[in-house]
Amino acid sequence: MITERLEDLIGELLDERLSTSGREELQGVLRASASARRAFWGLVEHEALLHDVVCESAGRDLARMAADDLSVGEPGVRPGATPAAVQGPVSARVRPGWFVAAGVLLASVGWLAGPLLQSASWRAEGAASGDPVATLSSLTGEVWRTDAAQKSSQATSAQSIYPGDRVRVGEEAAAEMTLADGSRVVLGARSVLHFEPTGPAGKALRLECGSAAVEAAPQPAGLPLVIDTEQARLTVLGTRFRLYAGQGDSRVELEEGKVQFERRSDGTSVEVGAGQYAVAADGNRPSQPPAVRNLSADWRLRQTLLRAGGLVAFSHDGALLATSHGEGVKVWEVAAGELRQVARDMGAFARLAFTPANDAIVAVRNDGQVAYWPLGAGRMQLKELSSQVQGLRLCDVSRDGRWLAQTTSDAAGHLPVWRVSDAGEMVAVRSIPRRMSSVAIAATPSGPRVVAGNWDGTTMIWDALSGDELGRYRFPTELSALALSDDGRLFCGSSVRTGLVAVDTVSGKQTTFWPGDSVRVHAVRLSRDGRELFAAMADGLVRAWSTESGDATFALPTGDVAVTALDVSADGRWLATCGARGDVKIWQRSEDMRSFAP
Repeated sequence: MITERLEDLIGELLDERLSTSGREELQGVLRASASARRAFWGLVEHEALLHDVVCESAGRDLARMAADDLSVGEPGVRPGATPAAVQGPVSARVRPGWFVAAGVLLASVGWLAGPLLQSASWRAEGAASGDPVATLSSLTGEVWRTDAAQKSSQATSAQSIYPGDRVRVGEEAAAEMTLADGSRVVLGARSVLHFEPTGPAGKALRLECGSAAVEAAPQPAGLPLVIDTEQARLTVLGTRFRLYAGQGDSRVELEEGKVQFERRSDGTSVEVGAGQYAVAADGNRPSQPPAVRNLSADWRLRQTLLRAGGLVAFSHDGALLATSHGEGVKVWEVAAGELRQVARDMGAFARLAFTPANDAIVAVRNDGQVAYWPLGAGRMQLKELSSQVQGLRLCDVSRDGRWLAQTTSDAAGHLPVWRVSDAGEMVAVRSIPRRMSSVAIAATPSGPRVVAGNWDGTTMIWDALSGDELGRYRFPTELSALALSDDGRLFCGSSVRTGLVAVDTVSGKQTTFWPGDSVRVHAVRLSRDGRELFAAMADGLVRAWSTESGDATFALPTGDVAVTALDVSADGRWLATCGARGDVKIWQRSEDMRSFAP
């Protein structure tokens, strides 16, 4: 066998002109000769660097072939058989179409066993399965691609995705993909999407965890886009929606169009339309279809405050909004969006609150620095909280600006509580001997109450004045982003494993509003009457639920990559959200828009 003959055989194979005798001849040579295999590898080696499907799926097998290792070969083929004479790498008469076909050829390890050189129809099916089904359009943060052979690598923009691939999105990251039919999929942080290797190429996806915002192109008749989760199956004909796969349930929210939403456990299905949502949970009763509920965002954007900061607090009358940025605090008029006052060079604060008369702001930092700022004064004054404890961790201030609480990481463990006097003095009232992490405090009619979460999942509530323990609860992991209702009856918090939960401390009832292992909750806020729970989400939405029924009241896309903080005015008419880039947006409920000109 000479080099020119080997090249002719390979060329005829890839052009689908190879005869039966030629197939047998080529198969025999490649089985028997390491030099022939090296020659073949020389033909495709430089193109393999440009084609991931060749390099990643077949590289190991090619290396074994070049080393004369036929352990993957057909049973009965004897390694070390007499090689034919093949001299040097094949380099002449290279045709561009060879390399795509070579990638398909080498991606199937079984080609040495005989199936490689079968009918033209087999080769056509192989080529289709190796075509890209999506492209990574843009990436933010760390994103990884794992191929069908379980080889992982960090993804890059414009990278091709193939059947069997998984795309995994890291913390505080996102990935946008364009499918072969033009559909657009945006994966949120901590999400995993699997492109199923079976079924129509690019039409079968599985959201293993996390979130996906989908803008599906119109689908051809009989060939819809299908997306599976652990609990549900979506059949998509062309629409815009958000899909979430969490611990124990899956949820779909429709912006436009319709989808068929099927619960996988029993096959019951419902049709979900625009402005609706449905949930399929592990605990749903069999044969009872998932309930479809309306989901409306009754908010209109009124103001965008550029680079205003990452923390917000409304005055009690809703007329003013305080924001904290890296340099200090700004005060804005809500209706007009105009900057009223600035306190500069104060650093970034972790909590803000207006005093009851709306004439001063209390701003707290996690390092124990507190600022009391009468709005008529020109400058804030920082004060150090006088405490014997060390290792301050997190802090909170009650909505009326009168009570402060902090947690510590010192060995003994303390939870110090202060009162802010009318003159702005910080007076220590209690140091609860308990090592905790997250914390929230509220000025209830019965006095200040403080709730705190521990690393082991223990969450406790105390009377802040007496230090008496009022309740103790256990969760799989520590609840963060804690909030306590103004009457002290309800507290809520979230964690990756637990999800977003609320606990009625009187009845003991626990309600899960958002599942664990789904989109992260960055911050929560309860309405003044405790009847509505608001959450700032890592996917750029604000969601709210009725604390009485557990039903969602709205989902508001803010246009930001993530919402990091929020606040709601006392009358529930105004909502302020902070985006990941430092812009603050002010929203107003739509039923109140009649007082404004269109």
